[in-house]
Amino acid sequence: MTSISDERIKKSPIKEENAIVEIFSYGCHYCAINEKNVKELEAQLPPGSKLVRLHIGNPQNSGLSAYAPLFATLSVMGLEDKYRESAYRAIIKERLDLSDPAQLGQWLQDNGIDRTDYRSVSQSQDVKELMAYMTAVSEYYQVNATPSFIVNKKWLAQQDSDFSTFSKKLLSLLKDDSPLEP
Repeated sequence: MTSISDERIKKSPIKEENAIVEIFSYGCHYCAINEKNVKELEAQLPPGSKLVRLHIGNPQNSGLSAYAPLFATLSVMGLEDKYRESAYRAIIKERLDLSDPAQLGQWLQDNGIDRTDYRSVSQSQDVKELMAYMTAVSEYYQVNATPSFIVNKKWLAQQDSDFSTFSKKLLSLLKDDSPLEP
């Protein structure tokens, strides 16, 4: 867990207040395993707070961030949550490269996603803005591993225990902004 200075918090690109931001990747085995846990964490959030999911967008980490355009496009289309599991499975288990246009096109077809609509949305201003936002957050917080969690713009955390214990730490930081003893 890393504390972010007050000066850096003021300049944070994160737009959401009172939030836990998860930085993940479709190519991350641990992110895929934690899907159920992250949903349970979201259900435990106190009123007025929220979980924001962003794909890592750091160009220096091209392996993990290669699928950021897929995430951004599906998000803008309102389909990301519905197809997240399929994207994990295709990339991690089936070893498809969904950053390759031909393999992506086949995956879209196999999942019943209109390829023309996808292509059109992928070029939209909304997708460009989401990509820029994910990149800004990933770079500003120097995220180089997934999953990573940013709590209230102030704490960068990576899982260091079972998820139940880890999620309690995240929730505690969200509530009172003070670190828990290990």
